[in-house]
Amino acid sequence: MPIAFILSLLFSILVVVFALQNSGSVTINVLTEQYTMSQAIVILISAIFGAIIVLLLSMVKQIKSSVKIHNLTGKVNKLEKADKKSKENEKMVDKERLEEENRLLKEREKEKEQIN
Repeated sequence: MPIAFILSLLFSILVVVFALQNSGSVTINVLTEQYTMSQAIVILISAIFGAIIVLLLSMVKQIKSSVKIHNLTGKVNKLEKADKKSKENEKMVDKERLEEENRLLKEREKEKEQIN
């Protein structure tokens, strides 16, 4: 992130230097209106509008990412609960199987005792 900040700062300095070197007067036509102003101001205003557009687009991307993270977190939580329930069910099945084996062993022991 610091590299991106440094690069954007350098780019901003270049834009300002470029604007100051081109400070002649220009006429701007906006629909039916005409404005005469310094070319440096036009360059700086254009750069500011460009930065605002980039900021808005990156905010949209950030919001989409946040929504996706929120949805995936919900899915992970559901899967973790299902996994926990599955493991509990597995333990219950194992316990029931062991109890059944134990019961069968006891029955066999009783049968052996009865035979003897």
